[in-house]
Amino acid sequence: MRKSEYILEYIMCLFFPNRCVFCGALTAPCEYICGNCEQELPFITGETCPHCGAQKDRCSCNGRHGGYYDSAASPLYYTGSVKKCIHDFKFRSMRLNSRCLAGLMAETCRARFPDVSFDYVAYIPLNRRAFRKRGYNQSYLLARRISQELGVPLGRDLLIKLYDTYNQHDCRAVERSGNLLGVFDVDSRCDIRDKTVLLVDDVRTTGNTLNECGKMLFLNGARAVYCLTAALAVTEKDSDNTEV
Repeated sequence: MRKSEYILEYIMCLFFPNRCVFCGALTAPCEYICGNCEQELPFITGETCPHCGAQKDRCSCNGRHGGYYDSAASPLYYTGSVKKCIHDFKFRSMRLNSRCLAGLMAETCRARFPDVSFDYVAYIPLNRRAFRKRGYNQSYLLARRISQELGVPLGRDLLIKLYDTYNQHDCRAVERSGNLLGVFDVDSRCDIRDKTVLLVDDVRTTGNTLNECGKMLFLNGARAVYCLTAALAVTEKDSDNTEV
């Protein structure tokens, strides 16, 4: 966070007390997680699967990786208060939640991909209907802040969505991959040949959206694609209200 942003936020907190984005408890100025949630949140820790990002003992892909990206990581599992935080962020206009989530994502990126030098931070484009209704793209807000945190250029509109589709969470699991075929492309004005891209989104469920976007990045010459999401859903039960 820039010094000017910190000072402005600190002043705002004097009039509007800061609250934990996960449980709503009061927190100190410029802090987004209370002490209790720091201890209780379902953080993804220890040795993780490089393909899906889950802890090895909770990995469901069993090391099988046929996707169009090199590795994936997330700081949290998509359950409980994490699910509520992201749902509020996406559907209740709580955009400030992106600050906390992006901060956790940046920390995870440094820890999981310590030797990777990224050329761009990209994000999943939102369909036009959802953007008109919501007024913002949650993946863009995350990517913008992660770009600032990591000091990596933001590939604004690097990925484009060619036409609207059904929301992923409205599709059955077997329909999700087909729902996205041919939907994404790379803006012809963006040269990503031989570049390493960090692809950002809010939640990874089946990985179909990340996979389709990764495929287009590779087809347009990207050297490597790494995926970073705020949370990882490890069961079908946890995949409600997601679009990944």
